[in-house]
Amino acid sequence: MRNRFPVSAAVLFILVASSLPLSAQAAAPLSLTEALAIADRESSLLAAQRSAISAAKETAVSARELPDPKLKFGIDNLPADGPDRYSLTRDFMTMRKIGVAQEFVRDEKREIKGKRAENELQREQAMLGDARAALRRDVAQAWIERYFAERMVKIVDEQYAETDLQRESLQAGLRAGRTQAADLLAVQVNLQSLLDRRAEYRRQAARATALLSRWLGAESARPLAALPDRLLPAQHRDVATHAENHPHLQTLERQIEVARNDAALARVANKPDWGLEVAYAQRGPQYSNMLSVQVSIDLPLFQANRQDRSVAAKMAQVEQARALKEDALRQHLAEAQASWADWEAATARLQRFDDTLLPLSRERAQLALAAYRGGQGPLAGALEARRVEIELRLQQLQLAAEQGRAYAQLLYFLPQENR
Repeated sequence: MRNRFPVSAAVLFILVASSLPLSAQAAAPLSLTEALAIADRESSLLAAQRSAISAAKETAVSARELPDPKLKFGIDNLPADGPDRYSLTRDFMTMRKIGVAQEFVRDEKREIKGKRAENELQREQAMLGDARAALRRDVAQAWIERYFAERMVKIVDEQYAETDLQRESLQAGLRAGRTQAADLLAVQVNLQSLLDRRAEYRRQAARATALLSRWLGAESARPLAALPDRLLPAQHRDVATHAENHPHLQTLERQIEVARNDAALARVANKPDWGLEVAYAQRGPQYSNMLSVQVSIDLPLFQANRQDRSVAAKMAQVEQARALKEDALRQHLAEAQASWADWEAATARLQRFDDTLLPLSRERAQLALAAYRGGQGPLAGALEARRVEIELRLQQLQLAAEQGRAYAQLLYFLPQENR
């Protein structure tokens, strides 16, 4: 009987713990892939662009329609003086009129406006793809910055713990007269240097976490998972082949088409539209009511100073859009190739660190420490060898961070399926 309450309490504790939010439980590590997915799902910028697409879809439907008709009503020929002043019924010319007017825009113009609206819709859709690619790049860069900053903090913490043990040993040796004060001071200086370096890396990690919070919200506070083993696709040529189809380039291509549509509208502006108005006029009971029909036609009489000037201006805008796209394509390829160069250089240097530099520095530190323990070498030499080893490990992480930054940049340039 005595065991029933503890068992029930344990069950209750498990049920309560399972219902706690993620912040109250152990938060699952945040992987780079999950961070990108959360940002894509929660981004206000992408939501705004999706709204722009919805607006463009609605505009594309209405662009080919005729203008709304106009309702007209009023009073004609109301006497202003004399015996019939302000009378609506006594003068035979006074009429209360109501009518409807409709402008008839040429089918050719409405078709061009429809095509322009469709190109604007496609431009907004391309801008969504461009915004998503830029978002993935920025999120990946912030995630990678935080990941490597935190790893650097761990290395510095390891070195600090090891150096602190050396300080305690030297303090004991100094009291026993076996250690020189200069050796202890050197270790203390090294400890302060490590504290300063740790503070800098923590600042970098905190800054990257703050940047992540823009896209991930509270999820940015979760611990980070391990970095993916494969950060890049195997195909270098994907950058060049994808350039023309990149969303940013497609946005500029659609802008060229919009400018062409504007030029086409300017060219057909000299073809007049027309309008129709039908009105019914009521007079006094002793007079007949009136029905009137009126037709209006545009008269483009001054084409040299209006329509021709407008056509020239729109054609210049077409050339402007073409030049902007060409410049963007060159910039796109140049930046992508530069990112590839950064990634390849960092990869080659990392291989050298793994194969040669780190093993040699580790061996040197071990030999220097063994010599010191055997009384055949100074403590300064052992500390210097260990410091060099730590510096190389930090340099290795910095190179890995450079490789990660290059990868983040390439996320913007590569096709979605290769990211």
